[in-house]
Amino acid sequence: MIVGIIPARYASTRFPGKLLADLHGQSVLERTWRRATGARLLDRLIIAAGDEKIAIAARNFSAEVVDIFKDCASGSDRIAEAIVQIERNGESFDIVVNIQGDEPLIKSTTIDKVIERLKADPQAGVTTPVTPIKSVEEYNDPSVVKVVLDTSGHALYFSRAPIPYGWDGKARIAYRHIGLYAYRRDVLMDFTKQPPCLLELTEQLEQLRLLYNDVKVSTIVVEDAGMGVDTENDLEQVKNLIKTNRK
Repeated sequence: MIVGIIPARYASTRFPGKLLADLHGQSVLERTWRRATGARLLDRLIIAAGDEKIAIAARNFSAEVVDIFKDCASGSDRIAEAIVQIERNGESFDIVVNIQGDEPLIKSTTIDKVIERLKADPQAGVTTPVTPIKSVEEYNDPSVVKVVLDTSGHALYFSRAPIPYGWDGKARIAYRHIGLYAYRRDVLMDFTKQPPCLLELTEQLEQLRLLYNDVKVSTIVVEDAGMGVDTENDLEQVKNLIKTNRK
């Protein structure tokens, strides 16, 4: 069984309450959820609510909600807590997909591609999407997480630094990471029990803990990265994109 879980909490360092911010009549969270409902390979889609405001809003647009009203170190930890809670009822999952709640332009086809890639790669414990970097500015931006791949499409390393060093903007060897993950259930549960590693703490990138602990991370290349909402400026850009695409 394959479950998609959207970890969601009201608090946010850069943009408090962003998941409930309005996007042409629907919140950021609701638009993300509605996009994810289009993924044909998800058997269930759940919002792991970190507080009552999120839980009430999500139930109002008919989402299935699991209340995780406790401090969690990350979205992955909130998802693991949700799995523990759900499995108390005798249910079990093979694959758990971590869908970020601030991705209102996420494509349901990307979710399906990530699941398909994980199912097709027995070596991998996790699969995540990447997209080619299109400009030198993007390549040098520390807010853009870069990833380099091996010949099998497995991640070699993730960094905020411009990697591979010396990229000239031509060859398709510089990729941007997209924060969507399909985990094998046991890999997720083990991952959240491991302490943060030094690389993770240095780069501030949680996924480096997987590589550090010898978990193979496979990737799928997609051309559309979508756009997350981290700031109020991002929200305005997404509003304009939605408005433009309606025409």
